[in-house]
Amino acid sequence: MKKNKIILIFLFSLTLFVSSFFIGYNLIGRIVQYNDIQQIKNKKDGLEDNLDFEITKEDILISPNTIIEERIYHTPCGHVITKTREIEEEYINMTKDDLLQYLENFPEKKLISFSQSKITIGITKNHLCENHYVIGEKDGNIAIYKIDENGQRKLETFFPDYPISLLMEADQNKLIEGIVIDSQEELSNVLENFIS
Repeated sequence: MKKNKIILIFLFSLTLFVSSFFIGYNLIGRIVQYNDIQQIKNKKDGLEDNLDFEITKEDILISPNTIIEERIYHTPCGHVITKTREIEEEYINMTKDDLLQYLENFPEKKLISFSQSKITIGITKNHLCENHYVIGEKDGNIAIYKIDENGQRKLETFFPDYPISLLMEADQNKLIEGIVIDSQEELSNVLENFIS
């Protein structure tokens, strides 16, 4: 009889355990299934999972340590001159959107890249770059001009002993108009034709 009581208690406990397991398994399965259905519905509706926190995106601001790189494209010669400089005070604390709005006032300037450490701006200029020389005339004599950053000719060398009146008319006209030179080496070669 004592053996029968132990078997009955064992069977009752086993039945209780198995039924508890199945009930728990089914409840958890339904909860997981409900969550999966909710996630699918939210994705279809364009909603994200409801989270207890919100992720915020901070705007990148221009700081006093930001460097500005200007890539200046000169349309007549096709050269690109890159210049790097420190940030100007008016740019400090601007966001990318602020900078884009500011650059709308300057149609020749376009934003190429933006980060907190470096901003790259493309600039288009409709004059020769500073890498050029012009052989021309001044006061009837041969002269060499250097192009400044504004595209203006600045007198570099004047040859008072070489009047252009001694040259052929075609060469005189070229010098009056100005012969654009791309390098120091080319300058020496062309100048030698006029001063030899």
